[in-house]
Amino acid sequence: MYSIDNDNPINYENVEDALNKFLSALGDKKLASEEIPVADSLGRILYDDIVAQFDLPTHDLAQTDGYAINSADVALADDGNPVCVEIVENTHITKNKIIKLEKNQGIKISSGALLPQNTNAVVSPEFTSVEGNCIKVFKSVISGENVYKKGDDIKQNNVFIRKQRKVRPLDIGGMINLGFKKVKVFKKPVISVMPVGDELLNINEKLEPGKIYETNSYVLRGLIKQLGGISEIMPIVKDNPAMIKTSIEKALKISDVVIISGGSSIGADDFTYEAIKNFKNSKMISNDIAMRPGKHTLLAYIDEKPVIGLSGHPAANVTAFLVFVKSLIVQLAGNPRSFWQEHKDNVRLDAVLEKDVESPLDTDDYIRVRLKKQDNGRITAYPYAGKPSSLSTLVKAHGYVKLPADCTKLYEGDRVEVLLF
Repeated sequence: MYSIDNDNPINYENVEDALNKFLSALGDKKLASEEIPVADSLGRILYDDIVAQFDLPTHDLAQTDGYAINSADVALADDGNPVCVEIVENTHITKNKIIKLEKNQGIKISSGALLPQNTNAVVSPEFTSVEGNCIKVFKSVISGENVYKKGDDIKQNNVFIRKQRKVRPLDIGGMINLGFKKVKVFKKPVISVMPVGDELLNINEKLEPGKIYETNSYVLRGLIKQLGGISEIMPIVKDNPAMIKTSIEKALKISDVVIISGGSSIGADDFTYEAIKNFKNSKMISNDIAMRPGKHTLLAYIDEKPVIGLSGHPAANVTAFLVFVKSLIVQLAGNPRSFWQEHKDNVRLDAVLEKDVESPLDTDDYIRVRLKKQDNGRITAYPYAGKPSSLSTLVKAHGYVKLPADCTKLYEGDRVEVLLF
């Protein structure tokens, strides 16, 4: 796509092409591993398969309350021909010794208790009657009936959880049950966020005419944390190529990814592109992308580390982050390869558009929308057509609707898919 400005053509690259080139330049790179306590592993990505260290359960257990017996002793039992079994001892779930029984002997047992030697089944109390120290059994049982057999859940040396799983609370319980105290996970990506702009003020400074408080780094820090990354917020940098380059050099030493917030447009006072080009080992992937908002997003590598220039306008800043940086962080953090995890991390809702929206041809348009559940249960999406610099539309919006490059208009009443923030 081309745009003409003062007779200078700008080639705007397709979003998908730019993203593919950007991720392809990263290759299959992932971060190294670290070992952490299993109890602290929620949300982390497993580096190795979790392999069972022993059978689970470790012994045969009673699956229900009743009487542990040998099925052969009651093979002929029925209502008209009950079989008497001697009850020798009681055992409970807290009892950890394994006793041995003889022929025609049994014990009263609780769910979860260890099954005695020479027994292989548990008969329920409703099929028995007690007479002194014996029970009459009115039903035959088969070997393994009401028994949780050794290794029924997982057998030793079998894979319990595949690597690259994002750890859930249920997984933590499973790993601890198998005796794991520590687990190897991918390190969290460290992302430096570098705000750029003469107009920016720190929150502790007094607001002056023509100045604004720097907010993008706080938003990006939250998004990075949600994705499992660690953010390093750099000091605000003035619109000066040399100062920007110096700050990038510092960021590259402490991080896996560098985000430059602001200074990525074609304005006369934006020097991010110039600063990156001044690195001998820099590789420019894309600049000026056919998307709205965020068309002046800059994608590059320095020392084989991703460097992303985002517009200082809040809506453009967040949109470009979600389109380009999110995929990057997910891959570096271990890239959980499962369809259900992808759906869980990228929640989408079907909704009905409340208002017509138009989009320029050949541009992927990301329309911010606010959702509302109507009395009839239908979910509607109200589009915000605010400018990229508008912070209020981001705060009010619940997500966005993407209009692909070949779609120039959606109409009130159209069904749309909303990707939630």
